[in-house]
Amino acid sequence: MNAFIQRHRAAMFLVGSIALLLGLCVTFVPESSQAVVLRMGDPVRVINRWKPNSPPGGGGLVAHLPFVEQVAWVDRGLITFTAQRQPIRTADQFPLLADITATYRVFDPVKLIDQAGGPQRAGEQLRSVLGSLAQQELGQASAMTLLQPGSGGAFASLRAALDAKARPLGIQVVDVRLTASALPEAELQQTYERMDAERSRIAASEIDAGNRQAEQIAAKAQIDAARILGSTAGQDPEFYDFYRAMQSYELIFANPANKGSSTIILGSDNEYLKQFKGN
Repeated sequence: MNAFIQRHRAAMFLVGSIALLLGLCVTFVPESSQAVVLRMGDPVRVINRWKPNSPPGGGGLVAHLPFVEQVAWVDRGLITFTAQRQPIRTADQFPLLADITATYRVFDPVKLIDQAGGPQRAGEQLRSVLGSLAQQELGQASAMTLLQPGSGGAFASLRAALDAKARPLGIQVVDVRLTASALPEAELQQTYERMDAERSRIAASEIDAGNRQAEQIAAKAQIDAARILGSTAGQDPEFYDFYRAMQSYELIFANPANKGSSTIILGSDNEYLKQFKGN
């Protein structure tokens, strides 16, 4: 083996050098990426550029000058990021913490490199701009409007405003939407307290209404009972006297509170006792 290496050392060195040189001057561009070739820091050409309604197909092996030209990578598809807990005070002065998700694509990677310095810095700029635009655009709508489907067009307005800021960077904003919302901690506690107070007020109101209705029903029942008894007295006086005697007995003698504390002395010929004798 050592003898073989010694005899072919020069050839192996030449093949290795060629492979290294090819590795330095040939780059594989995947279909999911756009490649910007930079010569001394300046963009000179774009490989696999995104175009509307055009399928991918411009990737593959690409040759470039070693050491002089470098390749910068930019996503060819949609890119999504979420700006979390953005503070918004709505038109009705309702505080919200909103998670806002934006989706965009790079339609001009050369502008992206020139103006923003690369995809990462461009994403940071968009995130920062989205935070400042959220209050400006969404603060014009009420909280109820923002939390409803469609948001009354508020997020369409925010998307248009963000897209206007992104175009100079070679970026098109295709969608902006609300993905989560919450109340600040202090406001959340106050809201719970207001809800609890409101539920207590409603419960007390319902109890008062129920008591009033019960009193009305009882009063009506007493009136109906008196009316029925009155009509019965005229039709059957003896039965009426017997009924009244039973009521008085229940009130005076059957009431546990009066047990042992009530004494009535009546003669044997008393009309009241006759009702209990049956004659």
